[in-house]
Parts: sequence; C-alpha cells; structure tokens
Amino acid sequence: MSISFSQGKLQAEERQTILQTVQKQAKAAALNAIRPVLMGFLEAEVTAKLARAKGEPRQVSRVERAIDWQCASCGCRDAHQFTRDGHYRRNWETGWGQLQDLQVPMLECQQWQHDVICSFTILEQYQRFWRDLDQDVLFSSGLGQRLREISHRWSAAVGGSVGLRTIKERLNQIEP
Repeated sequence: MSISFSQGKLQAEERQTILQTVQKQAKAAALNAIRPVLMGFLEAEVTAKLARAKGEPRQVSRVERAIDWQCASCGCRDAHQFTRDGHYRRNWETGWGQLQDLQVPMLECQQWQHDVICSFTILEQYQRFWRDLDQDVLFSSGLGQRLREISHRWSAAVGGSVGLRTIKERLNQIEP
C-alpha cells in the first residue's frame, strides 16, 4: 500500500491518518514475522525433548529417557513413549497485537493413547499474554502509573478489552 503526499505542510488530521496507517502496517508486519519464529521455536523444543526430528520413528528402549513432560493419564515421562500428535490452535496477545491461530504441537503417549502435558519454555499454560506485556506492566507500575492507564494501553495494543483485574493478577504473579 502506498500513501500519496500533497505538496506543502501536512494538516493534523492527514498526519494522524498517515501515522495510523503506518502503525497498522508495522504491527501487521511484526505479527507476520513473529508467527513462523514462534512456531519454529515450539517445534524445535519438541524435537529437542524427543531427541528425534519430525517424521523419524521412535526408538523403543528398555532404558527410560525421562523428560519434564508427562502423560496426563499414566504419568509416564519416558520420551521414547511419546509421539507427535498434530497441533492445536491458540491465540496469544503480544505488544504488537493478537497472534491468531498459533499452531502449538501436541504429543501422545503410546502406552495409553492419551495426551502428554507439555510445558513449553516460551508459552505459559493458561496465559494469554506474552512476556513483553508482563515487562510493560512491571515497568509501568514501577513508574507509578495507575492500573487504569496500563489497562487502556494494553487494550489498545492487543485490539481488545483488557480489564483492571487481569492487569492486577499479572502484576501479582510477576512480583516476588
């Protein structure tokens, strides 16, 4: 998309429109750049935990290779018993906006055919915000900004409503 400029000084309304257009394009570009990096990171973490690349057959061994992920049913932690089981889709809020339909890998335990509970390094379970927003709330509260101001800024950043309670809960979880 190109923006045409008229000769002379830009009027306030025209300047604001141009800045908003540029800001929208920058956010969209950032989100498009972040998505493949995050999905690649998640796939790399699964590959590292399983010690085999996608598509490689698992090696059944008598020697258990324990990892910190476990089967939801039997509690097994043996990486040799886990196989990839597709992806689920998740939305994630960032300082650049909402990442929609982020594909998160799933694993299945071959002993009982149940899902494996995976705690990814970069994705916190049941958290919809990325760390950049956590850093913002810490920094802003340290500067003495009111929760309402932080809430308005977050709501604008993610393109939706972020309540005061959510901000307060995140702040309480972060602070020691």
